[in-house]
Amino acid sequence: MNELGKQFREYVLGAAIPDCTVQKIDNEHITLTTPDAVGEVNFYDFEGAPEIVELRIVNPECDCEPKFFLHFELEDESRAEELFNEMASELEHHDRYDTTRVLLCCTAGMTTSMFASKLTDAANTLSLDYTFDAIPLEQAKEHGGSYDAVLLAPQVGYQRQAVADAFPNAAVVEIPAKVFASFDAGAALRMVMHLLSDNTFFVDQDSTNLKFARNLKNDKRIMVITIVNRPRFSWIGWRIYDGDKIEAHGSVTKPKHDLRDVEDLLATMHFRGYDPSELDAIGIAVPGVVNRGSVAFTGHNITDYELGRTLAKRYGLKVFVDNNANAAAVGCYMTQDEYDSVVLHAQQTGYAVGGQGIVVDGHLLKGRKNFAGELGPLFGAVHTTVREERKNLDPWTPEGMRKLVAPVLASDVSLVAPDAIYVAVDLLDDMEALRKEMELYFGSRLETYIPDLVHVTDYRERITLGELALCLQKLNNPRPHRKH
Repeated sequence: MNELGKQFREYVLGAAIPDCTVQKIDNEHITLTTPDAVGEVNFYDFEGAPEIVELRIVNPECDCEPKFFLHFELEDESRAEELFNEMASELEHHDRYDTTRVLLCCTAGMTTSMFASKLTDAANTLSLDYTFDAIPLEQAKEHGGSYDAVLLAPQVGYQRQAVADAFPNAAVVEIPAKVFASFDAGAALRMVMHLLSDNTFFVDQDSTNLKFARNLKNDKRIMVITIVNRPRFSWIGWRIYDGDKIEAHGSVTKPKHDLRDVEDLLATMHFRGYDPSELDAIGIAVPGVVNRGSVAFTGHNITDYELGRTLAKRYGLKVFVDNNANAAAVGCYMTQDEYDSVVLHAQQTGYAVGGQGIVVDGHLLKGRKNFAGELGPLFGAVHTTVREERKNLDPWTPEGMRKLVAPVLASDVSLVAPDAIYVAVDLLDDMEALRKEMELYFGSRLETYIPDLVHVTDYRERITLGELALCLQKLNNPRPHRKH
């Protein structure tokens, strides 16, 4: 143990976290115990390399994924303290690690009680620490309560704002009519998981059985890193592909998005016995505008972060960085052979603006400085003429989300005329209703130009496979950089 290791251990042991007991088990293990969660700081020593620090937060009552999980090399004292303080801040908010409580509401409560029972069974099957209650709408508005999410039956969806006022700390959404009518507990549970944390499983094989349908052979050893931001968490998943086989996989879950986490991840790969320099390439799919390996993400104050160049220089191999929606669009194109031009539209529930990836005749459309698909300006432009209506649109309801998204997708049809539009929006699972909303912008003579609409429920898989395809394309057909 070097001096830096001693100082960091002292820093951890001196942490002052309300209602938290800090205990040194031995030189390699420190625990931080609160009434609702346990934090662990573990140290691993490798000969000739800096110590590896593991930070994790778990719920001792639930066999589910860690709420916070990260490895990093102990080289920079300020970075180590920053990451530990981030973990400590999460431990301080005990309620985040209680059982996730979900309330279902309808007119009388009988139908939702039956649905709640099915949801409980589904959550138990997946070892998720969720509880579901069902009460009549009027009782819910009167008494309120401590819930993480409130799901409204379609027949009372018009009351969403009143319920949201009664539950200011909960995500309040309407259950899509198709899901409610069929008692589809799996779809409703996925919606809740996406709303709260998107902390869904990332397994060593595609849970959707997605495979390349196009002629693209993988004879390389490639690591793919996928980053997806949700309102409450940032998630980083990684896989190492050795040809068509998934050799290894893992994930990192943190409340804050920080591209330095990617550097920490690669710096500690030897903890799992993998040397990044032995790979043929690394592909990284990130949110934000990516231009020649440099990332800009205004929502998180990231400007021209030279992620690709930094990692390529450090490990002496090719590192490709792409926008995650672009990668998802390529994933949609590569996993089927029916459509040659596709648009992937991704938008989080509750957000008024989404993002897109566009593939035209098999080629990813990037545009000047790779800005294609950044929809902020387009959302503002297409809604200018209905600005008063847009003020009242509620992105927490299927109807509000449809009205926000439909004119943007109509613009895609006019400008790109894709064969299909893939819709990665949790609330928009009814593609027929979305089509009818789009038809308002075309009229009966032009509605036949609206393409097939496909609902995406496996966004992470699409990103990961798309990034793998992009890496293989760049390795096999290198092209000079655009002047922009």
